[in-house]
Amino acid sequence: MSNSQRRLTLVALSLCGLLYFIANFQRIAIPGAVFDVLEQELSVIAPYITAFGAIFMYVYAIGQLITGVMVDRFGGLRVIACGGIIFGIGCILFPLSSILPIMYISRALMGFGCSMFYLSLVKELKKLYSDKDYGIALSIMLFIGYLGGIVANAPFVSAMKYMNWRDILTVFAAIVVISLTVFYIMLGKINLPELNRNVTLRLSSFLDVLKIKHNRNLFSFACCNFGISYVIQTIIGKKFLEDYCMFSVSKAAMVLSIMAIIAAFFNIINASVCKLCHNHRVIFLKGAAVVTFVSLLTIFLLVLFDIHSALIGLVFCVIAGNASISSLLIPVIQKSNKEEVAVTAVSIMNFCFFMMVGILGTLTGFLLNLHTPQRINGILVYGREAYLLLFGVFLALSIFEMYKAAKLSNRY
Repeated sequence: MSNSQRRLTLVALSLCGLLYFIANFQRIAIPGAVFDVLEQELSVIAPYITAFGAIFMYVYAIGQLITGVMVDRFGGLRVIACGGIIFGIGCILFPLSSILPIMYISRALMGFGCSMFYLSLVKELKKLYSDKDYGIALSIMLFIGYLGGIVANAPFVSAMKYMNWRDILTVFAAIVVISLTVFYIMLGKINLPELNRNVTLRLSSFLDVLKIKHNRNLFSFACCNFGISYVIQTIIGKKFLEDYCMFSVSKAAMVLSIMAIIAAFFNIINASVCKLCHNHRVIFLKGAAVVTFVSLLTIFLLVLFDIHSALIGLVFCVIAGNASISSLLIPVIQKSNKEEVAVTAVSIMNFCFFMMVGILGTLTGFLLNLHTPQRINGILVYGREAYLLLFGVFLALSIFEMYKAAKLSNRY
């Protein structure tokens, strides 16, 4: 690749990094940061609000299964160009509508478009950088994504003091449109690779991965670990801190932003500590399962005994750091699978991650709605019984997570 082509590609990928930032913002901000606002404006109950997050996650999860094949066949830049259009349409539609079906469709569009960014960026960065520099480039890209999650809580909530949430999201939509326009101009100047027509979506690759028992145990453990943490961060954590812990809106949002900051750094920290311990990764994964259980047991007991403690905010931060273990999971997958199916195995794991978030998001709305909330100052406030049931289910899921982690082989 010539220097001029390399520079053009870097500029294009920088614009893609901005799209990745906004994609992560959209994924985390809705409905978590505006849960009460949406309930009031749309005059609906919890299941309809949690559906905004669940729909995004379901579609994003399914997208993970096909994006890897699309990237290998068409190249990352082409896939981003396609995903950008779909994502942009969703970003425009959502803040402009108050009709639930249209808002749900817009969230599905955002989820599918967003699903095309991550693996495409990973592929393109791999082509641009040597092995020596690739890790740094990848970590920068991931950090840009995590920044979107940080902005999606406290900064977003603070901005809503001065602007309507719809106006803020409209500004983000405008940035997406401008970024895509410049990206398409750059794309016309880049020499794109030929299509790889040998790459096709094959069911046999997925079956080869799933027939390995260790993979099934690893995916089960990982999706529970990630799913619980992410549903707290994106859907119910802020609402719970406001309803039960009686945090102010800004204080609750700050806790969620701190969770995103911790998640951003702990993939590196967990990998570094594991390296110091001779890369006994599976032992660390088993330890993570125990931490999840202890954390949720702590929250469950505090709610059971009706203790409204700020300690819960600290426990949320522990859960966020404990779930940032992709830097351990991916090497385990690479060691326990043949090279030709390793990427497929990672895509299946990503599918499990976000499908679990979608399922738990749907379940959260259903469980909260089993107990009638109080309406205080126009806001639906869910009581101790509703949250006791919800975190009881999360606690039971953490026991299943420990069981699956215990079955992992230490040789990986």
